[in-house]
Amino acid sequence: MNFHRNRLTLLFLAVGCLASFPAAAIKCWTNKEGVKECGNVVPPEYSQQETTQINKAGIVTGKTERAKTPEEIAQEKAQADQKAAEERVTAEQTAKDRVLLETYNSEDDMVLARDGKIADIGSQIKITQNYIEKLKGDLDARIAQAADLERRGEKPNEKLQADIESVRGQIKKNEDFIVSKKEEQDSVRKQFDADIARYRELKQNAGKVPAPAAAADKTKP
Repeated sequence: MNFHRNRLTLLFLAVGCLASFPAAAIKCWTNKEGVKECGNVVPPEYSQQETTQINKAGIVTGKTERAKTPEEIAQEKAQADQKAAEERVTAEQTAKDRVLLETYNSEDDMVLARDGKIADIGSQIKITQNYIEKLKGDLDARIAQAADLERRGEKPNEKLQADIESVRGQIKKNEDFIVSKKEEQDSVRKQFDADIARYRELKQNAGKVPAPAAAADKTKP
Protein backbone atom coordinates (compact mmCIF):
# COMPACT_ATOMS: atom_id res chain seq x y z
CA MET A 1 0.00 0.00 0.00
CA ASN A 2 2.85 2.38 0.90
CA PHE A 3 4.47 1.57 -2.48
CA HIS A 4 1.30 2.48 -4.43
CA ARG A 5 0.81 5.57 -2.29
CA ASN A 6 4.37 6.72 -3.04
CA ARG A 7 3.89 6.07 -6.78
CA LEU A 8 0.70 8.19 -6.76
CA THR A 9 2.48 10.91 -4.83
CA LEU A 10 5.31 10.98 -7.41
CA LEU A 11 2.75 11.10 -10.22
CA PHE A 12 0.89 14.02 -8.67
CA LEU A 13 4.16 15.83 -8.05
CA ALA A 14 5.24 15.28 -11.66
CA VAL A 15 1.92 16.57 -12.98
CA GLY A 16 2.15 19.56 -10.66
CA CYS A 17 5.69 20.28 -11.82
CA LEU A 18 4.70 20.02 -15.45
CA ALA A 19 1.96 22.56 -14.92
CA SER A 20 4.48 25.07 -13.55
CA PHE A 21 7.03 24.76 -16.44
CA PRO A 22 6.92 26.84 -19.64
CA ALA A 23 5.41 24.80 -22.48
CA ALA A 24 8.57 24.69 -24.59
CA ALA A 25 11.06 24.01 -21.82
CA ILE A 26 10.00 20.71 -20.22
CA LYS A 27 12.60 17.93 -20.45
CA CYS A 28 12.50 14.54 -18.81
CA TRP A 29 15.24 12.09 -17.89
CA THR A 30 15.78 9.06 -15.68
CA ASN A 31 17.79 9.51 -12.50
CA LYS A 32 20.22 7.05 -10.91
CA GLU A 33 17.38 5.41 -8.97
CA GLY A 34 15.49 4.73 -12.18
CA VAL A 35 12.87 7.39 -11.44
CA LYS A 36 11.74 9.68 -14.24
CA GLU A 37 12.32 13.37 -13.52
CA CYS A 38 11.38 16.50 -15.45
CA GLY A 39 12.58 20.07 -15.46
CA ASN A 40 13.63 23.09 -17.49
CA VAL A 41 17.29 22.05 -17.49
CA VAL A 42 18.77 18.54 -17.47
CA PRO A 43 21.24 18.15 -14.57
CA PRO A 44 24.87 17.82 -15.76
CA GLU A 45 25.15 14.22 -14.54
CA TYR A 46 22.26 13.22 -16.84
CA SER A 47 23.06 15.48 -19.80
CA GLN A 48 24.65 12.64 -21.79
CA GLN A 49 21.74 10.22 -21.49
CA GLU A 50 18.53 10.02 -23.49
CA THR A 51 15.99 12.76 -22.75
CA THR A 52 12.47 13.52 -23.96
CA GLN A 53 10.67 16.82 -24.41
CA ILE A 54 7.01 17.00 -23.40
CA ASN A 55 4.33 19.64 -23.30
CA LYS A 56 2.11 20.58 -20.37
CA ALA A 57 -0.33 17.84 -21.34
CA GLY A 58 2.39 15.21 -20.93
CA ILE A 59 2.62 14.51 -24.67
CA VAL A 60 6.10 13.76 -26.01
CA THR A 61 7.12 16.45 -28.51
CA GLY A 62 10.74 15.52 -29.05
CA LYS A 63 13.53 13.17 -28.12
CA THR A 64 17.29 13.51 -27.72
CA GLU A 65 19.34 10.34 -28.08
CA ARG A 66 21.94 9.57 -25.47
CA ALA A 67 25.52 10.50 -26.24
CA LYS A 68 27.57 7.73 -27.79
CA THR A 69 30.34 6.13 -25.78
CA PRO A 70 33.98 6.42 -26.97
CA GLU A 71 33.82 2.72 -27.85
CA GLU A 72 30.70 3.23 -29.99
CA ILE A 73 32.27 6.23 -31.72
CA ALA A 74 35.42 4.23 -32.44
CA GLN A 75 33.38 1.31 -33.77
CA GLU A 76 31.34 3.55 -36.07
CA LYS A 77 34.53 5.17 -37.36
CA ALA A 78 36.07 1.75 -38.03
CA GLN A 79 32.95 0.67 -39.90
CA ALA A 80 32.91 3.89 -41.92
CA ASP A 81 36.61 3.50 -42.75
CA GLN A 82 36.04 -0.10 -43.83
CA LYS A 83 33.11 0.89 -46.03
CA ALA A 84 35.15 3.68 -47.61
CA ALA A 85 38.03 1.27 -48.24
CA GLU A 86 35.68 -1.25 -49.87
CA GLU A 87 34.16 1.45 -52.06
CA ARG A 88 37.65 2.61 -53.06
CA VAL A 89 38.66 -0.93 -54.00
CA THR A 90 35.47 -1.34 -56.03
CA ALA A 91 36.06 1.95 -57.84
CA GLU A 92 39.67 1.00 -58.61
CA GLN A 93 38.62 -2.41 -59.92
CA THR A 94 35.94 -0.82 -62.10
CA ALA A 95 38.53 1.55 -63.59
CA LYS A 96 40.94 -1.34 -64.24
CA ASP A 97 38.18 -3.37 -65.89
CA ARG A 98 37.32 -0.48 -68.18
CA VAL A 99 40.97 -0.07 -69.22
CA LEU A 100 41.27 -3.82 -69.78
CA LEU A 101 38.23 -3.95 -72.08
CA GLU A 102 39.27 -0.82 -73.96
CA THR A 103 42.87 -1.99 -74.46
CA TYR A 104 42.34 -5.52 -75.79
CA ASN A 105 39.89 -6.87 -78.35
CA SER A 106 40.44 -10.54 -77.46
CA GLU A 107 42.40 -12.94 -75.30
CA ASP A 108 44.70 -13.57 -78.27
CA ASP A 109 45.69 -9.89 -78.19
CA MET A 110 46.55 -10.23 -74.52
CA VAL A 111 48.66 -13.33 -75.15
CA LEU A 112 50.58 -11.52 -77.90
CA ALA A 113 51.15 -8.53 -75.64
CA ARG A 114 52.34 -10.76 -72.82
CA ASP A 115 54.74 -12.71 -75.02
CA GLY A 116 56.06 -9.49 -76.51
CA LYS A 117 56.88 -8.03 -73.08
CA ILE A 118 58.53 -11.24 -71.93
CA ALA A 119 60.57 -11.38 -75.15
CA ASP A 120 61.71 -7.76 -74.70
CA ILE A 121 62.89 -8.53 -71.18
CA GLY A 122 64.58 -11.69 -72.49
CA SER A 123 66.51 -9.57 -74.99
CA GLN A 124 67.77 -7.36 -72.16
CA ILE A 125 68.85 -10.47 -70.26
CA LYS A 126 70.71 -11.84 -73.30
CA ILE A 127 72.55 -8.55 -73.90
CA THR A 128 73.53 -8.41 -70.23
CA GLN A 129 74.75 -12.01 -70.27
CA ASN A 130 77.00 -11.24 -73.24
CA TYR A 131 78.33 -8.17 -71.44
CA ILE A 132 79.06 -10.26 -68.35
CA GLU A 133 81.08 -12.69 -70.46
CA LYS A 134 83.13 -9.77 -71.79
CA LEU A 135 83.68 -8.47 -68.26
CA LYS A 136 84.78 -11.91 -67.11
CA GLY A 137 87.30 -11.99 -69.95
CA ASP A 138 88.63 -8.59 -68.86
CA LEU A 139 88.79 -9.78 -65.27
CA ASP A 140 90.70 -12.93 -66.20
CA ALA A 141 93.21 -10.83 -68.19
CA ARG A 142 93.82 -8.45 -65.28
CA ILE A 143 94.12 -11.30 -62.78
CA ALA A 144 96.63 -13.01 -65.08
CA GLN A 145 98.57 -9.73 -65.34
CA ALA A 146 98.70 -9.43 -61.56
CA ALA A 147 99.78 -13.07 -61.20
CA ASP A 148 102.56 -12.55 -63.74
CA LEU A 149 103.87 -9.57 -61.80
CA GLU A 150 103.86 -11.55 -58.58
CA ARG A 151 105.79 -14.40 -60.22
CA ARG A 152 108.45 -11.88 -61.17
CA GLY A 153 108.59 -10.66 -57.60
CA GLU A 154 106.75 -7.43 -58.35
CA LYS A 155 103.72 -6.19 -56.51
CA PRO A 156 100.69 -5.28 -58.69
CA ASN A 157 100.20 -1.53 -58.63
CA GLU A 158 97.16 0.06 -56.97
CA LYS A 159 95.50 0.88 -60.30
CA LEU A 160 95.57 -2.75 -61.43
CA GLN A 161 94.16 -3.91 -58.11
CA ALA A 162 91.46 -1.25 -58.27
CA ASP A 163 90.59 -2.30 -61.84
CA ILE A 164 90.20 -5.92 -60.73
CA GLU A 165 87.81 -4.95 -57.93
CA SER A 166 85.91 -2.59 -60.24
CA VAL A 167 85.35 -5.31 -62.85
CA ARG A 168 84.23 -7.75 -60.16
CA GLY A 169 81.72 -5.13 -58.96
CA GLN A 170 80.40 -4.63 -62.48
CA ILE A 171 79.94 -8.36 -62.93
CA LYS A 172 77.99 -8.58 -59.65
CA LYS A 173 75.86 -5.58 -60.58
CA ASN A 174 74.94 -7.06 -63.96
CA GLU A 175 74.24 -10.50 -62.46
CA ASP A 176 71.85 -8.83 -60.02
CA PHE A 177 70.24 -7.05 -62.97
CA ILE A 178 69.58 -10.39 -64.67
CA VAL A 179 68.01 -11.78 -61.49
CA SER A 180 65.70 -8.75 -61.29
CA LYS A 181 64.74 -9.09 -64.95
CA LYS A 182 63.86 -12.76 -64.53
CA GLU A 183 61.69 -11.79 -61.58
CA GLU A 184 60.09 -9.16 -63.79
CA GLN A 185 59.29 -11.83 -66.39
CA ASP A 186 57.59 -13.92 -63.71
CA SER A 187 55.64 -10.86 -62.58
CA VAL A 188 54.51 -10.15 -66.15
CA ARG A 189 53.32 -13.76 -66.56
CA LYS A 190 51.37 -13.67 -63.30
CA GLN A 191 49.82 -10.28 -64.06
CA PHE A 192 48.72 -11.32 -67.54
CA ASP A 193 47.37 -14.61 -66.22
CA ALA A 194 45.23 -12.63 -63.79
CA ASP A 195 44.22 -10.09 -66.45
CA ILE A 196 43.28 -12.81 -68.95
CA ALA A 197 41.15 -14.56 -66.33
CA ARG A 198 39.46 -11.28 -65.46
CA TYR A 199 38.96 -10.39 -69.12
CA ARG A 200 37.30 -13.75 -69.75
CA GLU A 201 35.05 -13.24 -66.73
CA LEU A 202 33.99 -9.77 -67.88
CA LYS A 203 33.21 -11.00 -71.37
CA GLN A 204 31.21 -13.94 -70.06
CA ASN A 205 29.24 -11.68 -67.73
CA ALA A 206 28.48 -9.47 -70.70
CA GLY A 207 27.24 -12.49 -72.64
CA LYS A 208 30.13 -12.35 -75.09
CA VAL A 209 32.17 -15.47 -74.63
CA PRO A 210 35.39 -15.08 -76.68
CA ALA A 211 36.88 -17.86 -78.74
CA PRO A 212 39.37 -19.99 -76.75
CA ALA A 213 42.89 -18.58 -76.91
CA ALA A 214 46.13 -20.48 -76.71
CA ALA A 215 47.51 -18.91 -73.59
CA ALA A 216 50.72 -20.94 -73.49
CA ASP A 217 53.89 -18.90 -73.03
CA LYS A 218 55.77 -19.11 -76.34
CA THR A 219 58.81 -17.21 -75.14
CA LYS A 220 61.72 -18.17 -72.97
CA PRO A 221 64.24 -15.85 -71.37
